[in-house]
Amino acid sequence: MSDTTSQISGAAPAAGGDVRPAAIALSVRTFGLLLATAMVCLVAPNLLNDPDTLWHIRIGQDIRANGVFPVADSYSHTFAGAPWIAKQWLSGVVLSLAHDLGGWAGVVAITIAAVIASFALVHGQLARHLAPLPALAIALWAFAMSSSVFVARPHMLALPFAIWFVIHVWNAADERRPPNLLALGAMVLWANLHGSFTLGFLAAGAAFVHFAARDELLARPGTWSPAALRRHRPLRGWIVFGALCPVAAMVHPYGWQAIASTFVMVDNAALAHIAEWQPLDFGADPLAAFSLIAIIVAFLATPLRAPLAKAAFVGLMLYMFVTHARFAPLFYLLTASLLAREIARYLPGIARRTWERRGDFDALQRLAGRKSRTVGAAMAALGLVLIASALTSERLRPPGTVYPASAIAAARAAGLEGNVMNSYDFGGALIRAGIPTFIDGRADRLFDNGAFIAETIAMAGKAEEIEQLLDAHEIGWTLLKPADPNLAVMDGLDGWTRLHADADAVIHVRSQRAKP
Repeated sequence: MSDTTSQISGAAPAAGGDVRPAAIALSVRTFGLLLATAMVCLVAPNLLNDPDTLWHIRIGQDIRANGVFPVADSYSHTFAGAPWIAKQWLSGVVLSLAHDLGGWAGVVAITIAAVIASFALVHGQLARHLAPLPALAIALWAFAMSSSVFVARPHMLALPFAIWFVIHVWNAADERRPPNLLALGAMVLWANLHGSFTLGFLAAGAAFVHFAARDELLARPGTWSPAALRRHRPLRGWIVFGALCPVAAMVHPYGWQAIASTFVMVDNAALAHIAEWQPLDFGADPLAAFSLIAIIVAFLATPLRAPLAKAAFVGLMLYMFVTHARFAPLFYLLTASLLAREIARYLPGIARRTWERRGDFDALQRLAGRKSRTVGAAMAALGLVLIASALTSERLRPPGTVYPASAIAAARAAGLEGNVMNSYDFGGALIRAGIPTFIDGRADRLFDNGAFIAETIAMAGKAEEIEQLLDAHEIGWTLLKPADPNLAVMDGLDGWTRLHADADAVIHVRSQRAKP
């Protein structure tokens, strides 16, 4: 991952005395890692707030136990046997291994590692081009703005590989060279961890356009000739890399289906009802609105500008973020990384070269530079203390809103049989408990490509339609959230009674005379 390492001269400027800029920058980098670690450790229990974490763990456990990659659903009763693939299988395996080895602390630990690695890559890219403090400030801003979707799920495990791959191809384009073929290894991992890997294809394509626009031969079509193009080694390198990107993505148990699954989500009817897929709500998230306004002002009020291909790619990520809030990390972290070179070029006052040349280091910077190893060791020790403290917290477990443990225990104790109708957020808990679901978070390529989930949510609270649904699917009991609109329907239906109720979940069961 040499693209994100600092590339600076080891010699100190005359005004800096015997303090090397590289040593100061290293101390700031380690301080940044400590701050990022502190930020994520403070909210460590929140990393388990997503119901999908639970079914990823269970499916990973099953893959490891059976050595088989599923091709048909066996986790729901409504679509049992329907085609379905675990395209993010590697994340499930990693999460399940972490859970089996360390419990919920293990799951949180592997997620924290992915989060911190992502920050380190972004901060490293910024630090190549900007003075230490501006680089740190921008990295922390991007990190904080991305934190709302930091959860123990596949997209977080894939994030460091996604960031590294995108930074690598754009650095190659900026430096007028082809990407290293070893970067295809990152694509293989990204594709097996999370379905967002097709963004890597777009990143490589846009980076190639940027490379071509800067290349002395390709930027002048009038000079092209078959012989000249054949001799153009960087061009050959880009062509080979681009051709191998989809091949690398298909180094996957499901081959080409991994790529096809990305496009299946485009017209998925369930997305309109799933919170993370909703458009960005500026009223509910004023910080996001302020950040986007600040970015616009920066481009309008300063000389800052970006090349067309890079601007188009950043615009694509902005579109993804505004239409689906779940893409916040890709927008903030990648935008900060990709524009680092342009910020340094058009705002030279905060550029790394200017800072090095000026050499007017204050007393704190001089101390950090002279004691960089001590600072690094101290920051690492403090970071480990923070992580250990977070991993031993008593709150480190999925909340009842995600895993209603008492309700599931009550269902087992009562020996409940038959199919269950569950709230969407309880699907992961039921899969983990080995109980076939009514609906769950596997909306891609299942549940009639999400249409069944959308229809079920749309009829919530409508007594007649819910009663027909209960009979059509031979529902024997329900597991609903207290805020579920169907709860009032169940309370009013003849032949149904409450078996269990607590702050997290309510169970209704059919009476004997009401069984279909």
